[in-house]
Amino acid sequence: MIELSEALTILATSPVAKDREAISRLEKVAEEDIKTIVQRLSNQSLLVESVQFDSIEQSRKLVRGLIVATGLMCGGISCLITIWFKPSVALAVTPIGFITGAAAQSIALANEARKSNKIE
Repeated sequence: MIELSEALTILATSPVAKDREAISRLEKVAEEDIKTIVQRLSNQSLLVESVQFDSIEQSRKLVRGLIVATGLMCGGISCLITIWFKPSVALAVTPIGFITGAAAQSIALANEARKSNKIE
């Protein structure tokens, strides 16, 4: 797939008169030469990519936080329940509860992502 900036460059250097007329009209409307237009498109493309990268990083941080929070909640609940019934093994059960909760949340998020990908 050809990018817009590449297509404009090809049209600008084309020997076909209609291509040159189209570029001339574009330059007239934009009040800039084709090199400036292509450079501006390139700069805007870099800006869009950086914004998308930031949102992906933020999304990953939220997912990690959700997984850890769920693990901590399950670890705490399992510790409390174990203290109630058998206090001597509470320290051994807490990490198992954390891992189980984090794994369950990871699976739930993965299933949710699969469902949303199927819909799109």
